[in-house]
Amino acid sequence: MSSSVCVILVNFKNEQKTVDCLRALEKSTIQPACVCVVDNACTEESKQFFLSQTFGVQVRWIWNTENRGFAAACNQGIRALREEFANTYIWLLNNDTLPEADALQKLLEKAIATQAGITGSQIKKANGEFSGGVCFIHPKLATVRRPSSPDDTGFDYVEGSSFLISPDCLKKTGLLSEEYFLYFEESDYCWKAKRKGFTLAWETDSVIWHDIGSSTGSEIAKGAVPFFIDCLMIRNRIHFALKNGFPTASVLVGFVISLLLRLKRLQFSRVTTIIAITLSKKLFKKFVERNGGYYEIQD
Repeated sequence: MSSSVCVILVNFKNEQKTVDCLRALEKSTIQPACVCVVDNACTEESKQFFLSQTFGVQVRWIWNTENRGFAAACNQGIRALREEFANTYIWLLNNDTLPEADALQKLLEKAIATQAGITGSQIKKANGEFSGGVCFIHPKLATVRRPSSPDDTGFDYVEGSSFLISPDCLKKTGLLSEEYFLYFEESDYCWKAKRKGFTLAWETDSVIWHDIGSSTGSEIAKGAVPFFIDCLMIRNRIHFALKNGFPTASVLVGFVISLLLRLKRLQFSRVTTIIAITLSKKLFKKFVERNGGYYEIQD
């Protein structure tokens, strides 16, 4: 197959998962041209652990002393690869995944056949349960749901856990928005790509096993999602919706419902924090930094 693919993995205090993902990529039926690992909040220990390993794929490393978030780290990887690997597909792959041997091949075949700007895989949990790979967004409330089966159609965006960007899409759409820090950057990118005239595709025969939420706890039962992640998800959903032209009144109704649910759970500090970081970029920056992240206010 003539089209080549570079992979970007973002690590955040999950070194063994990243190594396991690299081992899975070694078994791929088509080898990536290069894998760029961006280590957020890198320590000397994590760096030495990675460098002590040898891999059957070409690996490049970017060491960030701060946790720059997902989009910023992916953009670092794209910039680092862009000059040498021009006109190459970029596969954003979560580091806590295990792609099946033919996952990349199937994904690339689908992308080429459909000429899609962005192509996703079928995601399965470690226990074999179907978990999606694409998502639907309510056209008014901007609430998100995953598909119920691989047969669902009409999805709105590809999940960032397996996110293959075509060279043309990357050239015309540009880099990911770094204003979210984590969550909804892939939704935003899909919206931007669609406005540029690109389509989305989903290859359900490309199977990715995902230890979902292993770094963040985002998949814990409702009401028990960690404070930082919960506040981040709500703020980013509202920010995404208002930025991309969803009806303001309906979005605010959805926002109020989210706040009321947390009030019902007696999560008062979450409510006040969500309101504050949604209304103020400066407070959002402080919120991210208080929770160990590094954030630059976006214009």
